[in-house]
Amino acid sequence: MCGFAGFIDPALPGSASPEDTLRAMADTLAHRGPDQEGVWTDPERGVFLGFRRLAIQDLSEAGHQPMTSAHGRFTMVFNGEVYNFEELRTELLELGFTFRGHSDTEVILAAFEAWGPEASIPRFRGMFALAAWDSREQVFWLARDRMGIKPLYLWREGPALAFGSELRAMTVHPRIPARGSREAAWHYLRALYVPAPLSMIEGVEKVRPGTIVRFAVGPNGVEDRHEQRFWNLEEVASGPVVDRTPAEAVDELERLLSEAVRLRLVADVPVGALLSGGVDSSLVVALMAEQTAQPVRTFTIRFDDPRFDEGPIAAEVAERLGARHTEVAMPTSRVRDLIPDLGRILDEPMANPSLLPTLLVCQVAREDVTVALSGDGGDELFGGYNRYIQGPRLIGKADGMPKALRPLAARLLRAGVGSAGIEALGRRLQPGNLGDQHSFAARLQRAAGIMGAPDARSAYLELMAVGHPTPPIVGGGPSERVDSTAFDRHDGSLFSRMALLDQLEYLPDDLLAKVDRASMWASLEARVPLLDHKVVAFSWTLPDALKVHEDGTKWPLRQLVERYLPTELMTRPKMGFTVPVERWLREDLREWMNDRLSPASMGPRDLYDLDAVGRLQSTFEGGRGDLALPLWTLAVLEDWAERRGLTFA
Repeated sequence: MCGFAGFIDPALPGSASPEDTLRAMADTLAHRGPDQEGVWTDPERGVFLGFRRLAIQDLSEAGHQPMTSAHGRFTMVFNGEVYNFEELRTELLELGFTFRGHSDTEVILAAFEAWGPEASIPRFRGMFALAAWDSREQVFWLARDRMGIKPLYLWREGPALAFGSELRAMTVHPRIPARGSREAAWHYLRALYVPAPLSMIEGVEKVRPGTIVRFAVGPNGVEDRHEQRFWNLEEVASGPVVDRTPAEAVDELERLLSEAVRLRLVADVPVGALLSGGVDSSLVVALMAEQTAQPVRTFTIRFDDPRFDEGPIAAEVAERLGARHTEVAMPTSRVRDLIPDLGRILDEPMANPSLLPTLLVCQVAREDVTVALSGDGGDELFGGYNRYIQGPRLIGKADGMPKALRPLAARLLRAGVGSAGIEALGRRLQPGNLGDQHSFAARLQRAAGIMGAPDARSAYLELMAVGHPTPPIVGGGPSERVDSTAFDRHDGSLFSRMALLDQLEYLPDDLLAKVDRASMWASLEARVPLLDHKVVAFSWTLPDALKVHEDGTKWPLRQLVERYLPTELMTRPKMGFTVPVERWLREDLREWMNDRLSPASMGPRDLYDLDAVGRLQSTFEGGRGDLALPLWTLAVLEDWAERRGLTFA
């Protein structure tokens, strides 16, 4: 796991030398690669590659990057892991290639020489982002893995190109102005994250998952761009459902997941797992334990609030699986204390509150291991969210209402949002701890959006707008570049269309971005076996009824984990860490929020509707708890932008 940055530019503006600019870009990524640094340049063609290394495979100099292929044709920087590199290496040895080390990077370069990038990349099984220069063909390549596990940004203007693992590296380049994107801000304020291909910096884009980008380079720089998909999730999701018995489906899932876990145990550094005690992470640890001679290293944080302390369940899972378990007790205030530093930690604004405990558990794990497996992806692949049950019901009810009455119903629901006693009513109608960011009023607000939506896709986008249904900014709106039309093209059920859209956007741009940013800030490599592309493809061969089963959600995963752990342990309610955003913004973080949301702070940004923000603050002060998350989202954005001196003009 590493970080890279670079550019193609025959004549940088200003007084900075290309080499100094390159090193400055790479230095912003030191947390991604604390072990080594390296640069490679071709001044004649204006190609500059910078790298920071977190050594995982082949800790010697033979694994150092930037790396040039044996015959000198390709030079590459690479972030991530290609897990089937030993299989590819064997095939390349039979073709006559030799290797000086045993890194996957060297195997990738040999594959490029043997088969070319376009034929090689679809053969890679793993998580990766890469940038490679072909000196013979004068072509530059960028590629990102199928599910978007590893990040990759690019910027292009005329003959100049810049690229990097994080947005912070891009902002160092002298051609890229410190100007924010209104399109990105609008989407972020609605959904708490920035969807691809947008980024929060105007002109910088995220390379989409499963994509190869090819640039022809001439004497004066980049001349043209060609983009192709080497793996299309939408096509995978449209494949046929396979006729299997439930037992056969679980057997096949066990085979694929066992293989995915086995591949992700290969490393020249200590490997462990992040264990919450839920189905997904417990299953990953169980499969690790089946394939390792030594006890699996597992890591959990214990919090002092029993409402969201998963420590006891995680400890019991670890004990039953024979794991060597580490749990670190932390006061909830430790999470709160991270918040004033979020603007520095975050590569790009992200308001998902679960980022905070994820940062802490990654820091804990890094004390003992360099690689940690996680259970991310199970909910999206196998129907684990309550919204997959409730969403179709609610959208179906809205579709069944006469269109003339739907605006009236939406207005009535919105009127209820501000009513006195609405949370008390919600606790009676929906008993249980909904969490501060899941108040009954917020649910009513989203229900109103669904009721007023013109079609099912718009209704689901309203359901996912957990921040501001109408962002309080000037001149912003939805971007045409954020394409959700796969929802309409998919001919499956409403549940499957929801899951497809989540896998295309919410999963890579929110959840996987969260895991990457948190783990890499701690210099920890996080691996996600549930998102092996063969497991993803398998999940789409299952019928809906086998995922959202009459016995509960994620049925195949639950059936599989019960082969390793007692049923009663896995059927306990999973609490999750619910950050008390409302309480903190009213108490400890009140001054922090008010400073960032003041006209003096927000005004120079040239983005916000200051009157609308002021009304939100006043209404929150008057008792509207459902506005805590929207205000939190604004404060995180403003803190991030202020630290970078950004305007949106």
